[in-house]
Amino acid sequence: MKKSGTESKDALASALRLLGVRQRSVFELTAKLKDKGFESGDIERTVERLKEAGYLNDAAFAKALAASRVNNKAWGPAKISRDLSGRGIDRETIKEAIAHACPEEEELAKAALERWRKRNMKKTGREESQKAFRHLLSRGFSPSAIWKAIGSRAGMEDEQA
Repeated sequence: MKKSGTESKDALASALRLLGVRQRSVFELTAKLKDKGFESGDIERTVERLKEAGYLNDAAFAKALAASRVNNKAWGPAKISRDLSGRGIDRETIKEAIAHACPEEEELAKAALERWRKRNMKKTGREESQKAFRHLLSRGFSPSAIWKAIGSRAGMEDEQA
């Protein structure tokens, strides 16, 4: 049987390896360490030590993940919120992260619509609008932002014709 001090060091080493792969929330790291069989006391000490050292910060994690989801996956605020909530981030931190990453939802919806249209050029008219709406809705954009994006796109097409 290992001494408590040794287990605590092992928990820290394991946590640092996990954080070396990617940034994690406190909830995720705690769950991973529990899965590895570490005791609750060792996990708590490890988490506190990592917070004090600046390696574990839910607010920074939430902002970085939200920005990544906006830029790389074209996700909207609702989907980002669900993702962060599933990672154990509290509501206030989620609101701040979304406000930082998604200041203009309508502009993000327009950009996501353009990305979708590049892959779906064969569809036209009403069918296109319906599929685009469903796609953007599944990406976490609000219906009002989607309609504005679709409407502004239709207006641009009318001007070009």
